[in-house]
Amino acid sequence: MPTITGFSVPVGCALIPGGPVGEHQVPGSIKPGDTLLSVEHITDGATPTRVDRTSEFSIHATKGGVIENDTTNTTGDYLHVLWASNEG
Repeated sequence: MPTITGFSVPVGCALIPGGPVGEHQVPGSIKPGDTLLSVEHITDGATPTRVDRTSEFSIHATKGGVIENDTTNTTGDYLHVLWASNEG
């Protein structure tokens, strides 16, 4: 996982397809115990837009590679996920 110079822990990010409320697969090494830093809902268009949806998502408690959405259907759009690893 890449690190940012001067940042104390590895961080990861992924741009994934949106979907219905529920689980979303995230490529990379996101896992239980990591810290979810942000989830942005990206809507494509002539001028793409973003909405911060971090409070509606969590890292799955027992499965690696998964975040969970409790509220908003993002089907047809995209999600940008940023997290910090608990392995520093």
